[in-house]
Amino acid sequence: MFLPIEGLSIAGRRTLSVFVFAALCWVTEVIPVSATGGTVVALLALLVPPVESSLSYTTIISSFASPVIMLFAGGYFLAAAMQKYNMDTLFANKILEHTGKSPYTVMIGIMIVTAFLSMWMSNTAATTLMIAVVLPIVKELKDDPSAKAMLLSVPFAANVGGIATPIGTPPNAIAIQSLAEAGINISFIKWFSFGFPVTLVMLVIIYFLLRIFFQSNLKSIDLEIKSSEIGPKQKIVLLVLILTALLWFTTGIHGIPAALVAMLPPIVFLGSGLMNRNDLRMIGWDILIMIAGGIALGIAMRASGLSSWLLCTFHMDNMQPWMLIGIFGLLSLVLSSFMSHTAATTIIVPIGIAVGNTVGALVVMVALTSSCSMIFPVSTPPNAIAYGSGLIRQKDMVRAGLVIAILSLFINYGIVRLFFG
Repeated sequence: MFLPIEGLSIAGRRTLSVFVFAALCWVTEVIPVSATGGTVVALLALLVPPVESSLSYTTIISSFASPVIMLFAGGYFLAAAMQKYNMDTLFANKILEHTGKSPYTVMIGIMIVTAFLSMWMSNTAATTLMIAVVLPIVKELKDDPSAKAMLLSVPFAANVGGIATPIGTPPNAIAIQSLAEAGINISFIKWFSFGFPVTLVMLVIIYFLLRIFFQSNLKSIDLEIKSSEIGPKQKIVLLVLILTALLWFTTGIHGIPAALVAMLPPIVFLGSGLMNRNDLRMIGWDILIMIAGGIALGIAMRASGLSSWLLCTFHMDNMQPWMLIGIFGLLSLVLSSFMSHTAATTIIVPIGIAVGNTVGALVVMVALTSSCSMIFPVSTPPNAIAYGSGLIRQKDMVRAGLVIAILSLFINYGIVRLFFG
């Protein structure tokens, strides 16, 4: 990679080396994904010469303190507080109290709760919680096909639920930060305006597909839902959640950046003693480090000219813009089926940034589509958790997940054209 490459500077060649190293590590997971993210930042700061690009080591290292990192950290504090004070369980119980006795109405309730939780906390955490809620229900269903539908509805709803908000899943954060570096700013409400419709449409599709693939023979099931009371500490957590979300949605009115609003949860929770130093272990520091690595890689690829060189090399610069967006969406779908959604987005987005005037649509397409890739147990941690229950087979997941993934490609393409066309 350090050999002369026509049309590519020394900075570009060294960035290419780091890119290949990162891609291999993220695909194979030979070392933890967070370790790869941290190593990427260090290598770029040390190897890429500022003389040959607009980069400096301070620019690279500042990726650890980017606004998106602050935004995601605030989301993690909200999630940690919700888990500590059992707000997630409370939400689940409140919804299930009103679902009725039909297996499919119960499944609707489960999907709504899972998707809602995934908007504000890790998809993995939401799935872990809801699988625990679902397993007793599945035991009541016994050998009825709807038991598999119920189990699969949790990871599938968690995957698409994270699409709705910028803090819902790391691919969203990577897309927003990459676009911000390219001069395109997407606010919280702007992302929600197209992310939430995608979540709703995908939830409807998932529900009906699971009903078709796993038709129930039962009309009702017995459910025992424990009543939950909201205590003083839970009320504070709920108030902070509502206030933070409200401020995120009204950034255009008050003018406070979403990243600064995200500082409200840690200030209140740590300042009031609702969270302590032990609770800080619940924060997804590993994901934050990985996102920082992706941000640094994107900055370096653009500044060194590597992104533009890759586009020209593979003749992508001559393609029709919307054809290119479809190709990148398909590439995202395929890669995300076999590796971390975050890693796949991190690899693809920096290349897509160099496209030109359709960069916003392309990057958003990549982020949305990566979250809809849920074909195999290895495709995403929520899938792995559900498969780990031992109550569903891989072919059950593949059959439903493949159809969902293919349909999502067209839905995301349509939504992106509608909002960015």
